[in-house]
Amino acid sequence: MKIYINYLAMIFILMSGFCYAAPMDDDPPQDEATRVYQEAYNHILDENWDAAIEGFDRLLREFPRGKWMDDARYWSCYAGEKKEGVSEASFNCYHDFVRKYPNSKWADDAKSELIRIGHQLVKSGKKEYEAIIKSIQESDNEEIALAALYALQNIGDERAFKAIMDLYDRTESPNVRGKIVYVLGDFDSEKVVPKLAEIASTDPNDGVRKKAVYALGDHKNEPSREALKKVVMAEGPRDVRKAALYSLADHDDDDIVPFLSQVAIEQEKVLAKAATYALGDVKSQASEAALENILKNAPIIDVRKAALYAIADHHNPASLEVLKDVAMNDAEKALRKAAVYAISDASEDQSTRLLREIFASSQDVDVQKASLYAISDNGGREAYAFLREVAISNDNETLAKAALYALSDNLHEGDIDELLAIMRETKSPAVRKAVLHQIGDFQGDKVVDALGVVAKTDEDPDLRKTAAVALGDTGNNNAIPLLTDVIKNDANISVRKAAVRALGEIGTPEAQKALLDILDNRPE
Repeated sequence: MKIYINYLAMIFILMSGFCYAAPMDDDPPQDEATRVYQEAYNHILDENWDAAIEGFDRLLREFPRGKWMDDARYWSCYAGEKKEGVSEASFNCYHDFVRKYPNSKWADDAKSELIRIGHQLVKSGKKEYEAIIKSIQESDNEEIALAALYALQNIGDERAFKAIMDLYDRTESPNVRGKIVYVLGDFDSEKVVPKLAEIASTDPNDGVRKKAVYALGDHKNEPSREALKKVVMAEGPRDVRKAALYSLADHDDDDIVPFLSQVAIEQEKVLAKAATYALGDVKSQASEAALENILKNAPIIDVRKAALYAIADHHNPASLEVLKDVAMNDAEKALRKAAVYAISDASEDQSTRLLREIFASSQDVDVQKASLYAISDNGGREAYAFLREVAISNDNETLAKAALYALSDNLHEGDIDELLAIMRETKSPAVRKAVLHQIGDFQGDKVVDALGVVAKTDEDPDLRKTAAVALGDTGNNNAIPLLTDVIKNDANISVRKAAVRALGEIGTPEAQKALLDILDNRPE
């Protein structure tokens, strides 16, 4: 048992930033204070509490200004508690330590022990309860007072509640007031919700007010809901009001749906969007109906967009038809495009079918392009086959190119042959050029070989020129012989010029040499 305890003690020391190692033979001599400290600490490891206390007392007595002062006092408190058990003396020892050494590396550990001991004293039913309350009222260190509050938070009687309120009223520290709010949230008192509502509405610090809002949300009862509604409608900080909206949504109750819907329709953009997203968190038929109403009737387009995405998040098959109708028929182009992406996010099983229907029926090229990219995001063989067909066969070059780009998002260097097949089959010159640029975005010798074949053999000079430019973009020295051959042999001057510029783009010493050789061999 002693070995196990010693092992835990050593881990505790290491985590706290102090590691003791026995001196090696070649270590420099230790000063006397260090030797006394290590000797006393060894007694801690051996659980010899009397010897440890005696050793630390000697250190404090003989070296009152030494570097081990706070360490010795902390471990003296520790040994005292182990010897005597939980007691008022142990509590006071740690209490004094934190007040005297607030910046010590042991301060947080001492606070933890202080809280633990105080809590045990209170639970034991001893009269130390009054002593802790007194420390709250008289302490000039708010953090210590707060530590005592943590020890009292499970008691929940009116005296403890009053002590917390007294501390809140007299502290100027937002950090402490924020922690008091969390302690308040655990009290079982009918006074808690009104006090949290007051803090949420009047505290001078926005962060504290938001904490009070979240604490109100945790109560999930009618008084807390009404308090949160008042925060939303008051002329307070916007972030606090938004927090109140999200806290209302956490109640997940249809009773809050009419209120959130009203905010979404009537309030300014930021709050209206927050209310819409909050409605999205309420998974019910009432919230879905409210979101559809916002989608149709909200006066702010960004709020309507928020409703689109909130509807999609419900993953309700019936809602997809609502989104499809917006994508096809809404007067606002931004809403039509947003509906397309919302459909893609809503359902992997049905969205590709709906997106294809939108592509086929929409008269808006931008919405059709958005459909193609959304289909690509879904992935799968069905999506790939559809995009390939559009890239090859669609009469609108803008859409055909968009299909190619969407398809290419899911391709890699190993798919170069597939891209070349599309280039051969497509009816669109623009798509053929786009294929070459897509191939050029990959890396490796296979890319150079594929582009080189086109640059040297294709019948279309525009395509040969595009291939030469793409070869230069690769930056690959293996492209140099291919470009040199084009410069010497291509019948089209524009293609040859493009190949010269491509050598310049590669820019390596080998490419520069090829350019010089061309100059040296030019006709006189």
